[in-house]
Amino acid sequence: MEIMKNEKYDKPLKKKQGSLYTTLIQTGDFQELIQKKKEFIIPMSIFFFVFYFTLPILAAYTDILTKQAMGHITWAWVYALMQFVLVWVCGYVYVKKSEKFDISAKEILSAYEGELDK
Repeated sequence: MEIMKNEKYDKPLKKKQGSLYTTLIQTGDFQELIQKKKEFIIPMSIFFFVFYFTLPILAAYTDILTKQAMGHITWAWVYALMQFVLVWVCGYVYVKKSEKFDISAKEILSAYEGELDK
């Protein structure tokens, strides 16, 4: 059986839910969660971009990376391989940290669930 939707009656409900979610995102708990996410994501992103763009800058303007690290392997190869390792480590750290953020978000939603259902 298909549920018939009537936009005339759905609009006030959507508008009410929208204002409730607006109220939810203004709560202290939600703002704290957003602040914690920013404190994690911004420094990690800055570190990643600095590390990533250091290789082409060092390769273009210095001769540090042309020196041999081990045998015939230069520091450029070592640095480039370290970027692969860094991507995997950052990805792992992000997944673990996002699990905690998801748990916090669920706790906030469950705490305000009664108010959102009204």
